[in-house]
Parts: sequence; structure tokens; C-alpha cells
Amino acid sequence: MTPEEKAAREFVSTFNRSELDAFVEILHPEVEIHGMRGLRKGREEARAWATKKPGGVQQTVLIESCECAPGRVLALVKREWRWEETDELAYTDELAWLFEIEDDLIKSWRPFEDRDEARVAFAG
Repeated sequence: MTPEEKAAREFVSTFNRSELDAFVEILHPEVEIHGMRGLRKGREEARAWATKKPGGVQQTVLIESCECAPGRVLALVKREWRWEETDELAYTDELAWLFEIEDDLIKSWRPFEDRDEARVAFAG
């Protein structure tokens, strides 16, 4: 496993477990989180983005595959959304996540609903 892939997998793992201190530790100080609700910059904004509100539907991210290049990782992921109270599966969706890595830390994270668009961004 490359250092880039290790960083991307740690991002997902700590996010899934809501281990916010460990999550923030793998982020570059100038991290950019390109979430569905806009851009978040820096570790504290990333922590706020990763903080899950209790109750309702919660997501778990499963990595299907990773493609690595120097300083970049393209992860094909599936998100499982489950009701917190019953653990019943509400729905799933498939995305691609593009990571940029610097000094073995996540410098940028960007989700793509269109996996082909993600592949183009990864290649470019």
C-alpha cells in the first residue's frame, strides 16, 4: 500500500468511527474539504464538517477500490446510510472521492457523484 493510499484509507476509517482527533491528525494544516455544502478550509473547519449529529440516518463509507498516483488517490466508494436507532439500511449510493496528499497528509478531499468525471479529474 502506498503512503497516499494509506492516508486516504485512514481518512475514511477515522471518519467512519467518528474519531475526530485522529481524523484531524491526518489532515494537512491547509486542508480543503470540498463538501456538498461548500468549501471548508483548515483542520477546525474539517473537524466541524466530520462531526456527525446524533440520530436519524448515519453514513458509513466503504472503499471499493483505490487508484494511486504520486500525491493523489482516487477512491471508488459506496456509502451505506443506516437509521441510527435501528441500524436498518435506508439506502446506498456510489461515489468517487479524489484525495490530494502532501507530506503523507490529506491536503484536499473532493467527492464526485459521477465516477467518470472523477476519473478525468484524477488523470488531469
